[in-house]
Amino acid sequence: MDFLGLTDLPERSAQDCARCQCGSLARVASGLCVSCLLRSGLGSDEANIEDFDALLAAVDVPDRDWQLGSYRILEEIGRGGMGVIYRARHAPSRRIVALKRVLNYHSDSRETLTRFQREARAAASLDHPNILPIYDVGATEDGLPFFSMKFAPGGSLLDSRESVRDSPRSAVQLIATVARAIDHAHHQGILHRDLKPGNILLDARGEPMVSDFGLAKWLDTASELTCTLTVFGTPGYIAPEQAENSAADLTPASDVYSLGAILFELLAGQPPFLGEHALAVIRQAADNDAPKLRSVIPNVSRDLETICARCLERDPNLRYQSAGALAQELERWLEGRPIAARPVSLPARLYRWSRRNPILATSLAVCLFFGTAVVTRQVQNWKLENKLRENQLTRNSVAVLPFLDLDSAAEESDWTATVARALQTELSEIGNARVVPVGKAEDSKLAARKFRTRSALFGTRRKTDRGIQISVQLFGPDGEPLFGRIVDLSATSDLKSFTRSLAPALYSILIANDWSNLITAKSDPAMRNEQARELIAAGRELGFHRTVRDFDRARSCFEKALQLEPRSALAHAYLASSLAARTHYVSDANLLFHAEREVKEALRLAPDSEEALRVLAGINYQRGQLRKALEAALHAVETNAPSGMSVALLGRICHELGRPDQALRWFELARSRSDRSGEYDSDIGDCLAALGDYEKAGAAYQRAIDLHPERSQGWTGISHLYLLKAEFATARALCLQNRSLDQEGIDGAQLAAQIEFFARNLSEAQRLYGRLDESNHDGGSAFYGNVSYGSALGRIGISQGHSINARAMLQECLAKEMQQSESAPDNPDILYRISAIESSLGKNEPAIEHLEAAVSAGWIDYRSLSLDPRFDAISNDTRFQAILGKLKLKVEDLRKTVNPNS
Repeated sequence: MDFLGLTDLPERSAQDCARCQCGSLARVASGLCVSCLLRSGLGSDEANIEDFDALLAAVDVPDRDWQLGSYRILEEIGRGGMGVIYRARHAPSRRIVALKRVLNYHSDSRETLTRFQREARAAASLDHPNILPIYDVGATEDGLPFFSMKFAPGGSLLDSRESVRDSPRSAVQLIATVARAIDHAHHQGILHRDLKPGNILLDARGEPMVSDFGLAKWLDTASELTCTLTVFGTPGYIAPEQAENSAADLTPASDVYSLGAILFELLAGQPPFLGEHALAVIRQAADNDAPKLRSVIPNVSRDLETICARCLERDPNLRYQSAGALAQELERWLEGRPIAARPVSLPARLYRWSRRNPILATSLAVCLFFGTAVVTRQVQNWKLENKLRENQLTRNSVAVLPFLDLDSAAEESDWTATVARALQTELSEIGNARVVPVGKAEDSKLAARKFRTRSALFGTRRKTDRGIQISVQLFGPDGEPLFGRIVDLSATSDLKSFTRSLAPALYSILIANDWSNLITAKSDPAMRNEQARELIAAGRELGFHRTVRDFDRARSCFEKALQLEPRSALAHAYLASSLAARTHYVSDANLLFHAEREVKEALRLAPDSEEALRVLAGINYQRGQLRKALEAALHAVETNAPSGMSVALLGRICHELGRPDQALRWFELARSRSDRSGEYDSDIGDCLAALGDYEKAGAAYQRAIDLHPERSQGWTGISHLYLLKAEFATARALCLQNRSLDQEGIDGAQLAAQIEFFARNLSEAQRLYGRLDESNHDGGSAFYGNVSYGSALGRIGISQGHSINARAMLQECLAKEMQQSESAPDNPDILYRISAIESSLGKNEPAIEHLEAAVSAGWIDYRSLSLDPRFDAISNDTRFQAILGKLKLKVEDLRKTVNPNS
C-alpha cells in the first residue's frame, strides 16, 4: 500500500528515521515516502514505535499528491512555529519558487490565519529589488492560506555570515543594501520588527533580499514564553523598546537597531549581547550599553565602530532616525568619505554622567560658573584686541595668484611664492599688511573670498629684447581693476628691486578705506547704464552662437549701446569683434576696415582694455600679421586678468606660427578659465590633429560634439581627421551625415568640396567649389588646408583642358595673395597658398622656393601638402619629397614635447 502526501511533523522528528529506499518522489517530512514509512514501522523494534507513531499521525493531511493549487512541491526547505516553506515548481510557467503555507494545526486559529494573510499583503505591497517578492497568494482545498515568492538559492545570511567576516567591505555593502530595502518598506508604512540573519536571503549572485515582513516567526511552539517573545522579534536583534512597548510605539529606529546588531555580528563573529537564555539577552540589551566593536575585534575601522554604536543606542532618539540615513552613512564609509556620526563627544558623556549624578554635577556647575566669570572678561579683552589686529590685516591683505609665464604658457607657482615672500618683506617695512601666495590658478574674486583677503594680485613675465618684462595687476574683491604696472627688468636688475618699487604704490591702495572712486574711474560708462549693460550682455551671448545671423544681431545690440553711451570702450570693442567675426563667413575688406576703426576708438578711450586689445590682435591675425597679433594678444593678458578668450587667441596665433604644442597649452589654459563648457575643445582637437595624435584629437572633437551639438566644429574636425588619413569614403559619409547640423552651411560645404578635391573626384569638387565661389568669391583660405575656392577651380580647369580660363583664374588668385604678402611677408599660410598656385601654373621653381619659405615661417601640415592636387606638378621633385620628410620629423619632435612616450 502506498501513501503520498505532505506532513506538518517537525523536520527533526523525521531525521532520525530510516531514509526512503524506493526512490519515490513523494515524501513525508524531509525524506521518507509513505510506503517506506510503513515498511520501516512494521519492521522496527520497540525503541522506534514512538517515532513511527508520530510520523504515521501526520499521514492523513490535505494535498496528498504534493500539489498546492498550481504548484508542485519538490522539497521542504524550512519551517517555523506558524508555517512551513517548500521549494516548489509553478506548473504553468515551470518556474521554481518558494511556497509558504500555514501548518494544519493552526487551521482553527483566527489570529494565525489573519497574521499570515497580513504578511502576504504587506510583502506583496513592497516593490524593491532587495525585498523578496510575492508572486501569488492562494489557499489549499481545506482553506489554509499559502503564498509563493521568489526562490533564493543562496540560502540565508545565517548560513553565509562566516564568508563575509574577513571582508568588512562586503559586510558593509550588504547591510547598506538591506538598509535601502528596509527604508523603502518604512516609506510604505511597514516595520519589519524581526530583522535577523535568518530573514535575509541571498540570491544566486549573493545579493540580499529581505523576507518575513509583517509577521515575526515563532521560535518554538512548545514554550508559551518563547511564543510571546517571538511576537516582538528575536532576542539579540530586537531593540530594547521593542521588548517593552507595544508595536504602536515602535519607529523605524527599532529596525535600525536590528540592522546594527546584524552588522555587529557580521564584523565581530558574534551578536552584541550573549546570554544563557532569551530573557538574559533581552535584559542585557535593556540595562547595558552595547559593547564597543573594537573591544571584540581590535583591528576594525573606528568609523564602523561608531556606526554600530550609533545603531545600538538604547535611546531610539540617539540612533539613525531612518534606515536610509544608515545606508547613506555606510556608503560614505565605502567611498572613503567622512561619516556623519562621530564617537560620543566629551560634552555628551558629561551630560549622561550628570543625569546619573545630579547633586555632584550641580556642585561642579556652580564652581565652574564662578570660575568662568573671572576669566571671561580677560578673554573678551584679548579677543577684542586680536579682532582689531585681524581686521586691519584683512583690510591690508592681498592674495598673490600664480604668475603666468607667457613664453611657455605655464603657471609658475615657485616663482609666485618667491614674489609673495619678497613683497611681504617690503610691505611689512612700510606697515601692517598680509600677503597670501595662492598655489593654483583661481578667479580673482574667488581667491579673495577663499583666502579672506581684500584684494588679489595677478602677474605675468616674458622675455623681451630688453630683458624680462613683468606685469602686475591688482583687483578688488569683486574682480574690479585697481592698479596695474609693467616693468622691464634688465640683466642687472633683480626681483628685490622690482618689489621694492612696487610696494609703496600697492600699500597706498591697500590702506584706503574706500575704493569706490578708483573703481568708478576705471569702469566703463556702459556698465553704469543699465540699458546699455543689458544690450552688451545680449550681444555677447549672440556672438557665442557663431552664425552670420547672430553676428548681425549682436552688431545691432552694440550699435544701440553706443547710441546710449558713445564713450563706451567696451561697446566699441565688441562691435569691432562682431564685424571681424563676420568676415569668417564672407570675405569683405570693408568689414575688417570698419572693425579696425572701431577698435582704435576703443583703445583711444581705454588704452589697456582687454577686449579692445584682444580684438586688435584678432584683426591683425585675420590680415595675416601674426607677429603684430601676438604682441597685442600678449599685451591684453599683461594688462588684465587673462580671460579664456584672450588666452585662446594666443593659442590660435601660436598654432598658425607652427607651434601646435604651445597652442595646446594655451587652449587648455583657456578651457580652465572659461565658464562655458566645451568652448575650446575643437581648438584642442585641431592642435592634437596637427601633432598627429589622432586618437586624442578625436576624443576632443567628440567632447565638442557632446557639449555643443548645434555647432559644426566637432564633426568637421573628425571628418577632417579621416581626410588627413586619406580615408575619403569615411570622411565623405561623415560629412554627408552631419551637413544638416551646419546652420550656415559653410564649414560643412568647404569640407565636402575639399574631400572630393583631395580624392581627385574633380567633377564633383568643381560643382561644390563653384557653388561656394558664387556666395564668397575670395573664400576658402582660412579653412583646413588653405584651399581658396579660386585656386581649386583653376587647378580643376587645367586638368579638364580649359587652360586659358583656368590660368586666368589662377593668375587672379596669385595676384591677390602676392598683394597680401606685402603686408605679411612671413605669414606661413600666405606663402603656402602662393606656392600651391604657382605649382598649379607650372611655375615649379618659385613654387618650391615659396614652399620652403612657408615651412621656415611655420607651416607643418605635411598631410594636406601630400594630398593637395595643386602640388602635383612638383610632387615628384626631390626637393618636395625632402620637405615632406623634414616636416614629418618636425611634427614628431613637437609631439614628443607634449607626449614624451609617443
